[in-house]
Amino acid sequence: MNDTTIPLLNVSGTPSAIGEAHGETFRDLVREHISCHRDWIFENSAVPMDAESLDATWEPWVEANRQVAPELVEEMEGIARGADVPFAHVFQVNSLLDVGNLRWIDCVQQLVGCTCFVVPHEAGTGQTLLGQTYDLAAFRRRFNIVLRIRPDQGPSQLVYSLAGMVGLAGLNEHGLGININYLSSKDCQPGKLHSVIVRQVLAATNLADAAAAPTAGTRAGGSHYLVADDAGHVVSVETTAEQFALLYPDGKPYGHTNHYLSEWLQPRQVIRSTAIGSSIARYTALRRFLQRDDLDRDALKAMTADHSSYPRSICAHGGPEEPDHLRGSTIAAMVQVLGERSMHICGGCACEGEYQEISLEG
Repeated sequence: MNDTTIPLLNVSGTPSAIGEAHGETFRDLVREHISCHRDWIFENSAVPMDAESLDATWEPWVEANRQVAPELVEEMEGIARGADVPFAHVFQVNSLLDVGNLRWIDCVQQLVGCTCFVVPHEAGTGQTLLGQTYDLAAFRRRFNIVLRIRPDQGPSQLVYSLAGMVGLAGLNEHGLGININYLSSKDCQPGKLHSVIVRQVLAATNLADAAAAPTAGTRAGGSHYLVADDAGHVVSVETTAEQFALLYPDGKPYGHTNHYLSEWLQPRQVIRSTAIGSSIARYTALRRFLQRDDLDRDALKAMTADHSSYPRSICAHGGPEEPDHLRGSTIAAMVQVLGERSMHICGGCACEGEYQEISLEG
């Protein structure tokens, strides 16, 4: 492990070995994250649940992912062995957006959601910049990690994640990158988890294969996936469990928040009254900012600290009266420089911390 603001772990080998190293190294964090995550569900579920009923209800999602992503389920099983926790609990943490999407929508009522963006050609360098603020319940901030993964098969990857999860965002050795937004859809069902889709994108060697990961098959629920390569080609994929829509930035700076932009997907959206206003306000501020002609990595880092519509701003702080398990806040902010194979990342709100640069090569 390296001494960084967000813990960085180098892992390599088979999916099982990668998972075991993750689970063993971050054992205490994985255990605490699982405990907090399950309490979050039980305390805020719209449907009364206990440990036994939660495990039984979520089993079809395990089988759906085992069929389409056996190597990532194997990695989750490795995390469970390394941390000495039940596999079902690790899988549920990897489902943190999807489990709220399905039946426990009360869990995500207060979450304002992420803001993601891409600049196909950086001012001065021409580099492709891809990034976001990652906004979740405030208690998850302490579980931030970065994984530098060198698998036996497939490309090396630099992955932002939370302890116990296989991935939330990142880039790979072929210059591909991905960032995401949570979208609330009504058609949730057993299917690929958002964390699985992120890692499938990062296992690709070109944009064609990367774009297939969020579009092919059935997903567990709705999300937006912003996928780019280091030549400035960008695909924006809005999804529900069964449908998807494609938007193309066409070489221009582009951003997304937490509401569907595709009109034909909007009828499938669950409108979260506590979050829709923030999503619209952040999208408005984002669009205005991305019209600048001097967009570089420093400008984007400054944007991640923007407080327009505070506290439900791009740099999200949530209401001071809200408890940590419900208060949506920025737990990490990042700008990925795809051509340089590097991630600039800040733990927590960018207005309060400093960015650190992490290279895929180390």
